[in-house]
Amino acid sequence: MKVCVLKVDNDKVNLDELAKGIDVGRTVRGWEMPKHAEPGDLAVWYASNPSQSYVAWGWVAGVPEPGFRGSPRRYIGPVAGMRSIKPMARMEVAGARGFNHDPDSVVSQPQTVPDRMAGAFLRALGLDPELLEAISVEVAAVLRS
Repeated sequence: MKVCVLKVDNDKVNLDELAKGIDVGRTVRGWEMPKHAEPGDLAVWYASNPSQSYVAWGWVAGVPEPGFRGSPRRYIGPVAGMRSIKPMARMEVAGARGFNHDPDSVVSQPQTVPDRMAGAFLRALGLDPELLEAISVEVAAVLRS
């Protein structure tokens, strides 16, 4: 299971789309994500300025397709099981974990948390990495069938 960090722009349209997805439990039109995301990977949403907080999570539910906003180099894919989390400040989560820790550098594209940091990253968000890994296998199997 990879952990993909998806971005939420601080504009009404993007925030409304995230809220609607959480309400219905899945993305409405898909979301920009890393090219190599796979069904069963975990998706975590990061809200940019001013909050700079992690705010939601769910399961990648399909293979991302190229063409987000007309660019063949940007990918979009579906996410299911969307849930909000208690907002966690980026710098609090980053701490000594190394992921996204530079206060002056926030990447605007979706990212994949390096495997060596994924467990600590998820624990910092209040999520259980071992439980999520076990569920990921089941989610991926269901989505493939």
